[in-house]
Amino acid sequence: MKTTYAQLLIVSNDTITLTQLGDALHQIGLYAVTMTNNLIHAHQMVAAGTFDLILLDVSLIENDAAARECLAQMQENVVTPVIVAGTQKQIPNLLRCLQSGATDYLLLPTEPILIKARVQAHVRSKRLQEQAVSTLFAFNELEKLADDLRLQILPLGIALSTEQNYERLLERIVLQAMAICNADVGRLFLRTEDNYLRYAFVHTQSLGLSYGGTTGPKVPHSDIPLFDTQDAPNHSNVVTYVALEGIAINIGDIYNDSGFDFSGTKRFDTQNNYHSVSCLTVPLTNQDVIGVLQLINAQDSATGEIVPFDAYHQLVAEAMASLAAITLHNRNLREREAALLRFKQELEIGRKIQASFFPAYLPQPPGWELVARFQPAHEVAGDFYDVFPMPFGKLGFVIGDVCDKGIGAAMFMALVRSLLRSSIQQHYYLSTRHTPAEDRVRALLAGKRPFHVADTDALLDAIRLINAYIGSNHGDTHVFTTLVFGILDPLTGQIMYVNCGHVPPVILDVYGIRSKLMPTGPALGLRPDAVFSVGEVSLGPGDTLFTFTDGITEARNAEGAFFGLQRLQDILVAHKQEKAVSLVNALETAVSDFSAGAEPSDDMAVLVLQRKK
Repeated sequence: MKTTYAQLLIVSNDTITLTQLGDALHQIGLYAVTMTNNLIHAHQMVAAGTFDLILLDVSLIENDAAARECLAQMQENVVTPVIVAGTQKQIPNLLRCLQSGATDYLLLPTEPILIKARVQAHVRSKRLQEQAVSTLFAFNELEKLADDLRLQILPLGIALSTEQNYERLLERIVLQAMAICNADVGRLFLRTEDNYLRYAFVHTQSLGLSYGGTTGPKVPHSDIPLFDTQDAPNHSNVVTYVALEGIAINIGDIYNDSGFDFSGTKRFDTQNNYHSVSCLTVPLTNQDVIGVLQLINAQDSATGEIVPFDAYHQLVAEAMASLAAITLHNRNLREREAALLRFKQELEIGRKIQASFFPAYLPQPPGWELVARFQPAHEVAGDFYDVFPMPFGKLGFVIGDVCDKGIGAAMFMALVRSLLRSSIQQHYYLSTRHTPAEDRVRALLAGKRPFHVADTDALLDAIRLINAYIGSNHGDTHVFTTLVFGILDPLTGQIMYVNCGHVPPVILDVYGIRSKLMPTGPALGLRPDAVFSVGEVSLGPGDTLFTFTDGITEARNAEGAFFGLQRLQDILVAHKQEKAVSLVNALETAVSDFSAGAEPSDDMAVLVLQRKK
């Protein structure tokens, strides 16, 4: 074993002895040597300091019973080896010193190498004894911890994991920690989503006070903010500090601690004639800090005296807190999983309901091909399309985009679609009731398509009513809808439409992009008094009307780049002479290849009306 640095004390009133011993030890170079010529003074220094070895001149206690008693006290109160040094003539006194408690003796005069060997042996022996004591203490602590883990903490973990009552679960965490650490007060705080610490359970054993849990009244204390109004961390309170920093704080006496604000605890003491002293605060950590466990006033199991929480208490409390954190986290996960399952079930119902708003099949008038595709970014969406029959063989068609995603957009979509259909049906019902039958027959005999004015009025009335309804009843939601609503006459290829702020549909002919249906009014819901107008176009044989939502052009790839309008137009031109279904398939493949590896960022809808050649 290598000799290490040590503190040595030489006690002698003889200059020669001091010199001989001091020189020999200084030559070693590893020791700090202190000298004194007074045994009483030496006793005081040993009691106050940390010496590894004492070299005592036997002449100081020769024929002095009081001095020998002083030596005995030194050995009794301080476990430090004492080597008494004397001459051959002083052997009887050396023996008496050994009987009084000295560890070893040294005959003078002697060689420095013998002094060195004797001193090194006893210094090493003392270090080994200290290590043995430390190891034994650590072993006892580990053994006690193992017993507590086996007999209390692990069974508690099993009990906590099976506890169904949430309030009882919180209560058991605190009470069990108090029992193991022999604390009089236990408090449990849980972190809220808005960054507060909420009192979950408080119990004071000696006062018989309980708040929270299964039987206690509601905790009468306000939640504690983790951050101030300027978003600075609240480090003034010990529980918020522990929650923010994720470390345990062990305070021996809160009334003598200036590091934290204990005004709330002191106020409780005053109101209840109580005195809080020791305080141990540990975080409940499971990746993140989800709460804080605080224990107050550890008690000596033998005397009942209030004592500081020791290292073992802190170790056990931290183990309890970790166990509680895992239990609470798992419980929260189970609750969230159950809530997510319910949400998914409700979402699936919503998806089925939304699917019912889309046409089950697309009408296919003679000489026409109609194709539609829809891809939501989520389970439910805000993009929509619709095609429905109208009087005298005409078709109504619509494609729209609600400026939102998810459930809110889906609900708004359903509202707009329902209002649109009901408005159209109501208008035509009233129009046909007030148009004489002979007028309709006369129009047919003249080769005219009837109700041209009624069609225009139907378009505008439906759009105006929906816009006014949304603006008046849902304006505070700041949700609006873009859409294109048109009426197709399959016999003539004539289309009347209103474009409410929607991306312009494209008309393709044999030469490419012939024109676009530009907006004839703003998006629905922006202004209740908005003005809309009707546009008209005609599709000849081989022409195609391509309508879409901006989810196509705003599709992103893995690098975040947009699919873009130009890429869309290039694909349309490249497939302008193909059937509608082939055109849509080509576009769908192009968008899928472009955005491979990226999550869809928006809903996508396409509705194509193609007049066959």
